[in-house]
Amino acid sequence: MTLAREEVIAALNNQETGKIPISFWRHFAVDEFTNVFQEPAVLQTNLGGHQKYYNAVDVDFAKTMLDGYFAYPFRGVDDPRSLTNLQRLRPLNQDDPWITGQVELAQQQQQIAGKRPTFITMFSPMLLFKWALIKHYAEPLLLADQRFTDLYEQDPSLVFQVLEVIADDQIKVVQAIMANTTVDGIYYSTQSIQDSRLRDDTQFFKQVMEPIDLKVQEGINQVSRLNILHICGFDGATNHLEWFTNYPLQVVNWATGIDGYSLGEGKKLFGDRPVMGGFDNSTTGILYRGTKEQIQTEVKRLIDEAGHRGIILGADCTVPRDISYERLNWAIEAAHQG
Repeated sequence: MTLAREEVIAALNNQETGKIPISFWRHFAVDEFTNVFQEPAVLQTNLGGHQKYYNAVDVDFAKTMLDGYFAYPFRGVDDPRSLTNLQRLRPLNQDDPWITGQVELAQQQQQIAGKRPTFITMFSPMLLFKWALIKHYAEPLLLADQRFTDLYEQDPSLVFQVLEVIADDQIKVVQAIMANTTVDGIYYSTQSIQDSRLRDDTQFFKQVMEPIDLKVQEGINQVSRLNILHICGFDGATNHLEWFTNYPLQVVNWATGIDGYSLGEGKKLFGDRPVMGGFDNSTTGILYRGTKEQIQTEVKRLIDEAGHRGIILGADCTVPRDISYERLNWAIEAAHQG
């Protein structure tokens, strides 16, 4: 049984709770990068998947998936891999279908989530930009980071200008969602460029990535008081967690194993903000492969390490599509025992 909404909100507001809230999320489309405007059936796959999932898994809050809307539309641009094309990028109108469609999706997802606190996914401009540079599931994911870095090295000013346009458009999205739904907040996903030329470059982070991320997050905070920062470690991606302490969203989620900070250590790093996660989301982790005893022992270890105040359990990132729901419910059962 899910925890009472009030108890979950209390934990997200850094209050001590008798039971620890916990949630997991997964994709439902076979290819989450499917474009809803090219294959509209993905929308029903998204919504139907959420409905079946929440019927089967007692998550305490809903972090909904954006399957169908991963592809930023790049109005005016035929090929985002072309610098010449990128010069023609136009901002989205407030009534652009890519914005209004996300509002409609959020409304429907909120209905499916019921009384659970609900957080809507939003991606950083840099993620949206780099994802447009590859054919997903046909080319390696890291090729996107390589191509982004190639473009940046050729024309850093233009790349920053493109990121600013996307940032402004993402602010339009969050404003529209918060004005037309009663969702609880935004789950903002960001990630460092993984190409070795930029991944460890503090100058790039300070001059490009951080200002763009802060612009969107400040826009989020203007219209929503409770939001989650996801520093994405999907598929082994690494981030310098200490670089992100200036990011202003209220709750922080990261890959504890990959980025080297436990939940308790991360709580200290981020100035005692509420923190979320703890479980490895890969197919090699305890959550995917463990027995009931192993999973529930890990839950208790995470709580013992991090405490009971402002702690929300979950995974580093999206769990695999074929994960056993029974295993997720084992973790939830143990978390609710306190």
